[in-house]
Amino acid sequence: MADPSSPFPVHRIGVGHRNGPSRCRSRYGIAAALLFAWLGGCDGGLSHRSYAEGSGRFAVDEAVKVVRIEIANGTVQVDRSDAPEVTWAGGVRRGATTAEGLASLEQIVWQPTVVEGAPGSLLLRGPAPLEATSGDVLALEIALRVPPTVELEIAVAGNGHVTVANRAARTRVETGRGDLRFENCSGDLGGRTGRGYVIAFGHRGSLDVDTRAGDMQAFVEEPGALIRLVTGQGTVQCQVPADASLDVDARAEQGKIGNGFGLEVQRVGTYGAALVGKVGSARTKVVLRTGSGHLSIAPQRLR
Repeated sequence: MADPSSPFPVHRIGVGHRNGPSRCRSRYGIAAALLFAWLGGCDGGLSHRSYAEGSGRFAVDEAVKVVRIEIANGTVQVDRSDAPEVTWAGGVRRGATTAEGLASLEQIVWQPTVVEGAPGSLLLRGPAPLEATSGDVLALEIALRVPPTVELEIAVAGNGHVTVANRAARTRVETGRGDLRFENCSGDLGGRTGRGYVIAFGHRGSLDVDTRAGDMQAFVEEPGALIRLVTGQGTVQCQVPADASLDVDARAEQGKIGNGFGLEVQRVGTYGAALVGKVGSARTKVVLRTGSGHLSIAPQRLR
């Protein structure tokens, strides 16, 4: 059973509960439900399930330069906080093949806690990964607010989607598998996913993102020193201001390349293509790569 001293509500869904799948669309929503199903949840063999919700806050003093968030599996959403603190709200979804397994999962402290990190950092960590052989699932969905001028690092060791919005400082995101979404961020931004779609819009500054498999879209309003978009398999679309100064190096091992800047595209082998050229003073280095798919770089007239 769950710890009776816990201040967080726990809801259990028994074997064969008729409304089990619909419970996966509660307050913390469709994203967590899809992830849970992806990990083997709602409609799979995990007939014993429960979820809990909670919230909290951590002070961010002047000594904190970096906030780092580490979880094993789950979705993470980050937006700006106008106060010198990190706040979070979210939930955990548990799934087990037996009642005893679920009871064991409910003993695990799932709320992010502060652990000792590098000097000048605030490290928030979720529960440790479960043993792969257990077949059970514990997945978080956490929405955080972080001061926008503090550097941010997010690491999802396993499966999980990440959304980051309204940042104004260096940001790094890594997930083993999942989609990445960046909204109206500025500064140096980097992202890595083992498999998933990537989209960045309203971006100002450098952008360095790669995925082993998945499409990518980037809408850059003010390019920084680097735009790097790399996928092992998928289509890459990049739009920049019409007056941007670019040093472009785009290569598709199997696929075509389109551009709206009048640069010459070279055929490479039977199926590949390459584009190397400069626009204006070539202030921004643009690197586009795909193993299989199409690439495009085009001007976008921004208001």
